Amino acid sequence: NLKELRVKIIRCDNGGEFRNKEMNDFCSKKGIKKEFINARTPQQNGVAERRNRTLIEAARTVLADAKLPVTVWAKVVNTACYVQNRILVNKSQNKTPYELFNSTTPVIGFLRPFGCYVMILNTLDHLGKFDAKGDDGYFVGISSLRKELALIGLFDIDTLTNSMNYVPVVVAGTSSTDIL
Repeated sequence: NLKELRVKIIRCDNGGEFRNKEMNDFCSKKGIKKEFINARTPQQNGVAERRNRTLIEAARTVLADAKLPVTVWAKVVNTACYVQNRILVNKSQNKTPYELFNSTTPVIGFLRPFGCYVMILNTLDHLGKFDAKGDDGYFVGISSLRKELALIGLFDIDTLTNSMNYVPVVVAGTSSTDIL
């Protein structure tokens, strides 16, 4: 708990992941009250449901624009949440959620469009004089572990292209090895 804040109530549906001994023990130990809502009635948890809808709609739009496969959906949702917490303003207090929680203005100048082309600096390999010092890649979010951007290199692109049913185009009279 980074802020030493205490959770008082958890409102959830009647799913098995919330109604079990482990969850009951955890909530009892932490002094958390559980409130259960009726199944398939999102109206009873409107704020959370609306927030989820906003995130999913943003993620869908970003994923379509980036032209990356659906397999990176979790990174898209995390990035959408990260950005929205730093740019959407709470009208009643004229501050972003980040400002309300951290009492400081967020830094967003380093952000780039999700899925944009990036050059990843290669500091690990021992490079020859004329070897490229960077690898091609795509921006796929912000690392939650360190203060850095999350990138996916083109050297990992086989995983992406296989999931997109990508077929390389070869010019007539050549082979794919001629291109390299």
